[in-house]
Amino acid sequence: MTHPIGIQPGALVCVTGANGFIASHLIGLLLREGYRVRGTVRDPSNIEKTGHLIQMAQEAQATDRLDLVPGDLLVPGSFDQAVAGCDAVIHCAAVVLFAVDDPQRNLVDPSVKGTLNVLQSARRAGTVKRVVHTSSMVAVYSFDKPKGHRFTEEDWNTSSTLDTDPYGLAKVSAERAALDFVAAIPEEERFLLVHLNPGMVWGPPLIKAHAKASPALVRDVISRAQPGVPSLMLSVVDVRDVAQAHLQALRSEDPPARCLILGHNAWMPDLMRDVQAMFPDVRMGTRRLPKFVILLASLFDKKLNTAQLRKLVGRDLPMENGLSRAKYGMTYRPLKQTLRDTAGPMIEHGWARVTRQNPG
Repeated sequence: MTHPIGIQPGALVCVTGANGFIASHLIGLLLREGYRVRGTVRDPSNIEKTGHLIQMAQEAQATDRLDLVPGDLLVPGSFDQAVAGCDAVIHCAAVVLFAVDDPQRNLVDPSVKGTLNVLQSARRAGTVKRVVHTSSMVAVYSFDKPKGHRFTEEDWNTSSTLDTDPYGLAKVSAERAALDFVAAIPEEERFLLVHLNPGMVWGPPLIKAHAKASPALVRDVISRAQPGVPSLMLSVVDVRDVAQAHLQALRSEDPPARCLILGHNAWMPDLMRDVQAMFPDVRMGTRRLPKFVILLASLFDKKLNTAQLRKLVGRDLPMENGLSRAKYGMTYRPLKQTLRDTAGPMIEHGWARVTRQNPG
């Protein structure tokens, strides 16, 4: 079964992990574009986590086009209700943690088993024509590539392990499991599978929980949670651009099977100095820390992965975005706009601990 025509406004789209950072922005965009959305959350009655979605639907005059239903990544069949009758599924639900006590149980299993649970529900529904899977750039890069290698969609992460980089292993394992699953479906029943691989996703957090997702790097600098920042190359993309890429992957007649979504490659200390300059009255921790200090700190801080940092700090890991521009027509927001819109709400709403500079 082939579906060359993209998923158009009016179609019913299931978005998993609806209250997450990317999914929230995506749902707002889909509603504004005229789609019907069924979003999955663990507890639809928890207004603290879903109120912003309801508000976006009201602002788009689309309360009748948004439905929130339960779904759990590790419960087989829990997405059947959400996916039933849908034309497409966008699988955004994910665990965003980089250092855990049990990486297999807390990272890899939710990523792989959760993705397969969603795909199994999509197959059982019998109506799904397209699945867009939100993966990550960490499924693309490998530490075993030579220095100076510029990563593209042709690259696969072959170096991450449970010890060195469980988050990267989880993401690439989920992608490969999804490909194997869809390939095993008889052709006449098969839906189109599209992977998107965003870089470091920053931009406006809509609720406090979003400040604890990928924008947490910015929050920690604002809060001076660390004495400074490491020399990490980040491939940054605005969450609003990521949402736009998902929309393009949904409605494109010929989407690439895999696509890196990122706007800018930049060093973290440079980015954080820009944030400090935008908010000069806030005292931030922007000092560039030597690599040995970062590695020493990681021995005492469980949130830091020593093996991963040893490979990442000071290493150039440039990513290409040419395919997204060519196939999806992506034009990425200016980096300084993304930085300002990431930090501003955290400071304004108190989602980051703020210390003001001494006057004078």
